[in-house]
Amino acid sequence: MRNIDRIAKFVTKHGTGGILIHTIPGTSNWLVCQKMEINKWLVTLCNPMGFVTYNLGTVSDNQHIQLWEELVIMEIEKKTSQILAARELKNKIHQFLKTYDKKTNTNKKYKRTK
Repeated sequence: MRNIDRIAKFVTKHGTGGILIHTIPGTSNWLVCQKMEINKWLVTLCNPMGFVTYNLGTVSDNQHIQLWEELVIMEIEKKTSQILAARELKNKIHQFLKTYDKKTNTNKKYKRTK
């Protein structure tokens, strides 16, 4: 049974109240946190389309919140860095085109010869 099917089966049986799933930025993996008991979360790592699940251990409520905050920060930093890289590349391309146009004189309009 694939991991996504196991998670779907769990949610169907227990509802969504005791499980949180977060993607790991830059991968296709999920960090799955399941509430085991008061102040205790089981943390596992899996690829939703795969068959293997890695048990990463248990954490308290406070540790779980800190872990979640770190994952959100990682995701924001990754998206921000992609946006900044795209802006930088866009500026470089525009600068290259301006320089290329000046060198090749493509801005001049030529008269058609017969």
